[in-house]
Amino acid sequence: MRYPDKSNPAGEASQSLTVNPTPVRRKRGGQKGNRNARKHGFYSGTLSPAETRQLWNITNLEGLDPEIAFIRVKLQSCLQHDPGNRRVIREASGLIVKWYSANYGLDRTARNYLKTVVEGLLEIASMRHSAGLHVSQI
Repeated sequence: MRYPDKSNPAGEASQSLTVNPTPVRRKRGGQKGNRNARKHGFYSGTLSPAETRQLWNITNLEGLDPEIAFIRVKLQSCLQHDPGNRRVIREASGLIVKWYSANYGLDRTARNYLKTVVEGLLEIASMRHSAGLHVSQI
């Protein structure tokens, strides 16, 4: 059952309504506000100036490989800002194992063992750092 439109007694279609609105033509390339180029994971964030100095000091003064130095700086930053972030710990331990496996030719058993050990050590460091933060906040 249709109810009559009191503003339009003849029942005619309103002129302001359009059946087929014209589509807005989009420009080529990425549209404003899309997040297609956003990076995820361990390498997603940028280093602060202090972290960059720390990276250069570790690499140049201690002679550590830049990849391992970067992982070390990122882990330290994560432990300070978000000590309970298990995803970062898993990713960091995986990256360390990949680096050592590529440079020292580790077999599958050694890789699995190294990943277990590194992940365990990072978990312990995370728990200690987390406990230290909670004690200082009280």
